[in-house]
Amino acid sequence: MITNFGDSLYTVVLAYITISIYNLGADALALFGLIAFFPSLINFAFGSLIDNCRNKKGLLITFEIVQLLSITGILFTVYFRLDILLIFICHFIFSFANTLIYPVQSSFIPQILQYKKTDIEQSVYAMNITNNTVDIVSNFLSSIILIYMSVISILILDMFTFILCIALFLKISVKNIGYTPPNNNPLQEKANYKTDILYAFKYFWQKKTPSRIVVMEGILSGLTTMVMRIVGAYLVILNIGVEYLGVLLAIQRGSELVGVFLSNHIKMPFKNFFMIDYLVSGVAITLIAFTDSIAIKTVLFALTFLLIGMSGTVYGKMIYHFYEYQHIGKVTSIINTVSSFAIVTCLLVPMIYDDVVNLIIITGIITITFGLYLLFFNKSNDSFEKMS
Repeated sequence: MITNFGDSLYTVVLAYITISIYNLGADALALFGLIAFFPSLINFAFGSLIDNCRNKKGLLITFEIVQLLSITGILFTVYFRLDILLIFICHFIFSFANTLIYPVQSSFIPQILQYKKTDIEQSVYAMNITNNTVDIVSNFLSSIILIYMSVISILILDMFTFILCIALFLKISVKNIGYTPPNNNPLQEKANYKTDILYAFKYFWQKKTPSRIVVMEGILSGLTTMVMRIVGAYLVILNIGVEYLGVLLAIQRGSELVGVFLSNHIKMPFKNFFMIDYLVSGVAITLIAFTDSIAIKTVLFALTFLLIGMSGTVYGKMIYHFYEYQHIGKVTSIINTVSSFAIVTCLLVPMIYDDVVNLIIITGIITITFGLYLLFFNKSNDSFEKMS
């Protein structure tokens, strides 16, 4: 929760530093975005190292310290008006640590919760509610803070959030409870770094239903990110003021939060949920492009993000349900790589083909296609396992 607020402050102040202090334009902001995504593309290379680390608490604290030092470097660069190249370097280091924190946290949670499956799945629900709520509040507060505080003061405040986070991590106590994984995996080979990476991918694909859903979710995440980047242009096409974008983003966040609250009541098989999710949201996205009513467009938009909010919790539970706890670091690292590759690829699409309406329709059709695939073609043995 605290790191979410710190990340929001960091993102807002970095954009302000780039534009207002160093007088750079959109190309620099785009470069910052690419720098942030690049470490995620190689995330898969660190999954085995994370799983094999015995002191995950220490690893988390180390990454938080690295981020703290990166922000300190940015502060000194801005204060002494040094070359912006130093900010790019600090941003890369910050992003590299940030992209590894999620797999470490995901791998550490079962240990904190003493490998109790029900508690682990409930933690996914609790974290999604917390993250969505904090994202809404922190994005608002970050903008307000920027009005009333100097950049240096905000960077110091951001540093304080990471110091507080480190202090809280230090207070976490973990009971030394052994976890004996089921010894039923024929893919495991004698461990070394190269075979560990190969094994991670083999193990990930071994679970047919979740691995396919992960790939589909990654592609849809990329398409959704692309659509939200071009939605301002769509408002112009509809002769609606771009200032309406703020309202639209509020509807997006609010719908996702409602979806998260509803997600804890879903008990159907994972495959069935995602099939319904893709079919309904795909139809909704497609209809947005064809209906003339702004009110109906808004309702369809809200419905789409309501389902996205629900799917976040179901997705997290699915990962812990299908994959063994001692391999969660590997799996989440691969997930990060798949999602980041899809997002970067989809963000490049509007640079080549910029018909906004058709891009929205294509997104809807692809989403429906994934739903139909789950309905008619995915018949693996694990496809009907239910949520607990």
